[in-house]
Amino acid sequence: MRTKKTQLALRNSDDKKMQFIVGIIFTLPLFLLSMGRDMNLLGAWASANWVNWLMFGLALPVQGYVAWDYYVGGFKALRNRSANMDVLVAMGSSVAFLYSLTVTIALGMGAGASFGTHVYFETAAVIITLIKLGKLLEARAKGKINAALKKLPQLSPKIACRLENGEEQHIPIEQVGVGDVLLVRPGESIPVDGVVRSGKSAIDESVFTGESLPVDKRPGDPVTVATMNQSGMLTMEATHIGTETALARLVQLVQTTQQSKPPIQRAADAVTNVFVPVVSGLPL
Repeated sequence: MRTKKTQLALRNSDDKKMQFIVGIIFTLPLFLLSMGRDMNLLGAWASANWVNWLMFGLALPVQGYVAWDYYVGGFKALRNRSANMDVLVAMGSSVAFLYSLTVTIALGMGAGASFGTHVYFETAAVIITLIKLGKLLEARAKGKINAALKKLPQLSPKIACRLENGEEQHIPIEQVGVGDVLLVRPGESIPVDGVVRSGKSAIDESVFTGESLPVDKRPGDPVTVATMNQSGMLTMEATHIGTETALARLVQLVQTTQQSKPPIQRAADAVTNVFVPVVSGLPL
């Protein structure tokens, strides 16, 4: 059963997909029309002012719907007295859109020479749509990582075979303690991190290393939870259990990495905090 958090994430993902689809539907013909006119491929009719209004009509859904997230994010950032990438995107696309609308209106009133004659509707639309594509790819990558993280703990076996006074005891993995001696048969997964005490075997460690060739293990060699014992029978001593195992630390590391900003993003935000106010204050 899906939780409210999962449902919200799916709804946000669907919204981003719809925004990108709308962006493509309107941006592609707008881009082709603008480039065709700039390269004189469409004839004299393309220079008429009604074509500018057509471009305005194509750009409006992109500016008003596809870019809505950037306006919301930019407003929140400005309210907190900071300028992030949402502010930069919203400001840059809005300037191009509003300038082009001003030129179009001026041309219709016969005053185009005062503002110029070139419009940039396609510039604003392309910027927004391409960034939306990047956000969509980022969200999809995070979704795959989260799905993989949910599967990782399932690699660890739920039952371990503990040797006590020469007898085998099959116990839940939660009951394994540091120093317990465990028996691992061929075809079974290593239950916890530990050290081989007796026996020889080949261990498949591809879940951690990606290496397809098994690694030979002998007494004194370390073994890692969730790796597969392929050939011989081993006895091992548990050294790390629960949240101290390599698998648990790997999951925690990936989760921490996802929640923090990468250095390049922190650098971009720092530059934006200076760049946006400076550019906004420059005279035209």
